[in-house]
Amino acid sequence: MSSRGFTLVELMTSTAIMIVAIAATCMVLIEGQRFTRNTEEVVNGNDNARIAGEFIANALRIAGMGGAAGLWINNSGTPRLISPIFGTDNIATEGSTDDIWMILPDRRAFQDNNCVNRSGGAVSLAAAGAGPLNVTCTQGLLPSGGPIPSMLLVTNFGSPGVLVTQPSATTPSAGAAIGVIGYAESGLAGFPPRPFQIGDMVYAVSAVHFFVHRDASGSALYRETGVLSGASPPSFVANTVSRMVLQRNIEELQFAYGTDPSNANVPDQYVYSHGFPEAAGLPVRAVRVTLVATHDRSMKNGNNSLLLASQPMSVENHLIAAQADALRRSLYTRRVELPNLSAGSL
Repeated sequence: MSSRGFTLVELMTSTAIMIVAIAATCMVLIEGQRFTRNTEEVVNGNDNARIAGEFIANALRIAGMGGAAGLWINNSGTPRLISPIFGTDNIATEGSTDDIWMILPDRRAFQDNNCVNRSGGAVSLAAAGAGPLNVTCTQGLLPSGGPIPSMLLVTNFGSPGVLVTQPSATTPSAGAAIGVIGYAESGLAGFPPRPFQIGDMVYAVSAVHFFVHRDASGSALYRETGVLSGASPPSFVANTVSRMVLQRNIEELQFAYGTDPSNANVPDQYVYSHGFPEAAGLPVRAVRVTLVATHDRSMKNGNNSLLLASQPMSVENHLIAAQADALRRSLYTRRVELPNLSAGSL
């Protein structure tokens, strides 16, 4: 058996081969990490778009219930008829994104609750006229000890509904006797413009505002909830607003509002517009929701340089001319039908 070792040439050759193999392996690992990282950001962007879009779409599906003919609201002592869904087009202070306002019923309103305490279930009027509401029950809507909704809607689903604020159970009822609900506008002359009717439904609602806001941390989808003031442009009553971030990295938000001027009830014949006035008019029949989302980390090439392969997207009537950057855009768009605002479905 030979005891001869490796020559210097053989050692150098094997070392060079080993170095090449290690370098190739490292290149594969680095490229794999880059690919994984970029893929994670693509998935995150897609999730951001989907989650934010579904927040709005789910709210729209129940928006405006009881307000197909419009909603009466107190505007500094004057009744004003508004739409239950409206929005502003191309808000300059928020990067020309849109916003949307809607009146949402309490999701518990139409459950079979039999006047269960704190159930949130709708009640009906037991007496016609104006002033305080004589209702079949109060403890479901306005339980002792709270929580108390800040707004109620009184509606018969055929005529314009009435929004009342600061409700209180002046005569509590558990269903065995007639209860009385007072509210801030009960002493206001001429409000509501139509007298309440026996059998009108009464249930809690909230005014909700969806919009995109930009600050030092980036852009995000926000939701505000409060008491609607009735003024134009729309606003909340001071000290009633709560704000929360729904989804980060939302770059663009646009809405198109579809109406049915011919009342043909054919979605393909809807007429779409950008922005919708808060003053009641032709009801909205569908809303097209479009938003663009990004992600947290920049996309990278294999050499760790920025992957400049995407640029801000132009959607609806918001046209953008911008340079490519290292953020991939994810697009969400959906048309949401609004059966609650169709007179034919009532």
